[in-house]
Amino acid sequence: MSIRTLLLLLVLAVWLPAVAGFALLARTTYLREADDARQDIERFAQSLSSLVEGELDKRVAIASTLGASRTLLEAPLRRFHEEAGAAMRDSGDWVMLVDRERLLLNTQVPYDGYTPTDRPPGSTFVTAAPRVTFSVQSLLAKDPVLVAYAAERREPVRYNVGVAFSPAVVQRLIDKTAPFGSLAAVLNAEQLIVARNRDPQKWVGQPAGAEVQRRAKTGTSSYGETVTLDGVPSLTYVSSANRHGWNVVLALPQEALTQSAQRLTAQTLAAAGALLLIGLGIAIAVTRKIGQPIVQLHEAALQLGRDEVPTALSTGVAELDEVSRTLEQAGRRSHEATLTLQKEVALAVDEARKAQAALLEGQKREAIGRLTGGLAHDFNNLLQTISTGLHVVDRQTGDEVPHRRFLEAAMRATGKAADLVKQMMTFGRAQPLRPQPVKLLNFVLQTQELTRKAVGERVQLTAEIEPALPAVLVDPAQLELALLNLIFNARDAMPEGGAIRISARMANSEESAPLGGKQHVCLQVSDNGAGMSPETRERAFDPYFTTKPIGAGTGLGLAQVLAFARQSNGDARLDSMAGVGTRVTLLLPVTHQAELAVEPEATAREAGRALSILMIEDDSLVSSVVVPALRDAGHEVTHSSSADQAQAVLTGRTDFDVLFTDVVMPGKLSGLDLVDWCRVHLPAMAAVVATGYNTRETRADVQELRKPYSLDDLLAALQRAVQDRVQDRAAGSAASAA
Repeated sequence: MSIRTLLLLLVLAVWLPAVAGFALLARTTYLREADDARQDIERFAQSLSSLVEGELDKRVAIASTLGASRTLLEAPLRRFHEEAGAAMRDSGDWVMLVDRERLLLNTQVPYDGYTPTDRPPGSTFVTAAPRVTFSVQSLLAKDPVLVAYAAERREPVRYNVGVAFSPAVVQRLIDKTAPFGSLAAVLNAEQLIVARNRDPQKWVGQPAGAEVQRRAKTGTSSYGETVTLDGVPSLTYVSSANRHGWNVVLALPQEALTQSAQRLTAQTLAAAGALLLIGLGIAIAVTRKIGQPIVQLHEAALQLGRDEVPTALSTGVAELDEVSRTLEQAGRRSHEATLTLQKEVALAVDEARKAQAALLEGQKREAIGRLTGGLAHDFNNLLQTISTGLHVVDRQTGDEVPHRRFLEAAMRATGKAADLVKQMMTFGRAQPLRPQPVKLLNFVLQTQELTRKAVGERVQLTAEIEPALPAVLVDPAQLELALLNLIFNARDAMPEGGAIRISARMANSEESAPLGGKQHVCLQVSDNGAGMSPETRERAFDPYFTTKPIGAGTGLGLAQVLAFARQSNGDARLDSMAGVGTRVTLLLPVTHQAELAVEPEATAREAGRALSILMIEDDSLVSSVVVPALRDAGHEVTHSSSADQAQAVLTGRTDFDVLFTDVVMPGKLSGLDLVDWCRVHLPAMAAVVATGYNTRETRADVQELRKPYSLDDLLAALQRAVQDRVQDRAAGSAASAA
């Protein structure tokens, strides 16, 4: 028998019994801790149940006392309102008086001016024992509410006195009482969740799980394994129902019990490992006395520790020679592993640097986008003032007026400035897109006249679009702007002429992989122009970066293209080589919805009746030109400088035909908030929203104008909004009658 075998047997003889003892101790400890956990759960649940019952009893007692009040039986209800309000002062609770059909008074609301409101059918009305109810929405505040109802002390019973209080009272009890890491909930008699210490906003008012409901209905306390509503396997305790029929549920995640077992297992393994190391240490100490062969093996082990490959020994002892060969092989593998690790570490460091660079680039783009979005908003208001003023002058002058060409040049310059601001807002993501299904073949055909004019006579423009391509889900206006930007860039790269090719095909799996593997269409614009150097290609998508002379380019074209593609859940990629040409690829998401039919726009000077318009605009420059222009067009205009002021106007006057408002407003309400308020309180009023900076989606039933808008577009939008609102109301009335 070899020395190694003898030493191993000696170590195992000591180690195995110790491991068995540690395992037995660990199991005993685990069972004791699990039993303690069950007892703790039951104790906490009973304590919480008593606290909840006490809170309910207190409200029931108050309701019963007020129900027996002589003021309720003999005096006017005004006196009872005063008495009940005094009783609830500084408590956070309030009192309601109800009959079978109506809410007669509520101490939250002054008695004078209060009008009794109808109660929902089937509302609680007790004639004998008091009862506590839970509603997800109260009649006035629309918030969850608990109400303790008690009948008046008179036969027959006409009134119920209700003491109402917030479920937050029960929620605070749970937050103070529930053990750390556990899930606690309080259920009413209908097994609805009244309070919960985890995600209460999501689950309050929802029914408990089927297994918990079944156990709660038995009326007795019980343990069991369940899965909570948010999907956590747990050991669950359901308390017995209190005298109000309410239960307390306390759940301890199975993971917590598993962690206890894992902790004990780790302790057992650590102790066993330590004991094993001690035994091996003793064995090594003994082997050192064997002689020179063992010393040589020790030196080989040291070489292995220095990441050197030890030399194999030939000692004449089979066991020692085997160990020597094993050390030599281990050293070789360790050395190879070290080299591999160094390569992997270098690769990881390189990837980390690239990730950091990408993060910094994203932060830079976000900062530029925020700055640009704010500037674009201010420029839009200035352009709106200039544009409206020019349109008013244009409408009031004839074609033969001297210097008309200067007026037309100013109007064209305003339009170009508006297009530039639109590009700034696009790459800054300062306005939401309006995606809809677009067939690229139809789109390219519809825009071919515009694109051919854009490239000029010296550039050959061709298109190759697969007819069977599915539609893409994009904003058509932004797609047109992106396509024109790419064509302009390609044209400018070929001052002596050349060829531009537009093509579209389905993206392959490799191209779509970085975008989640979903289906995308590749829209490509390529040219055979001068191409880009590596340095230029690296910065091509940067906002405001341009290689064109000062005044010849803004540096926003490719930035808009990239922002549009990514905001559409796609991407933009650039391939370019100096002296060969450039190809820009847009990856656009596929949709299987049908392409929308293009409805003809209303004519600029469409006939319509004179309207009563409430205009809300905080920019005095804009209002100073738009209000007179609307009045000159025959409309009655009332101007407000904020949505809060307009709301006050609408409270006293409701005969306006249409609301015309900006989005960004000073004060509490924005323009969209005011539109939402009108939909509730003045549903017959039409609405038109003008905005130059809006990150919030506009309602589908509201006309929207992008600043700067023309006066003709504004007049048409106002008439169209009024007509659409009348048609919608008529359709709704017909549907109700049917």
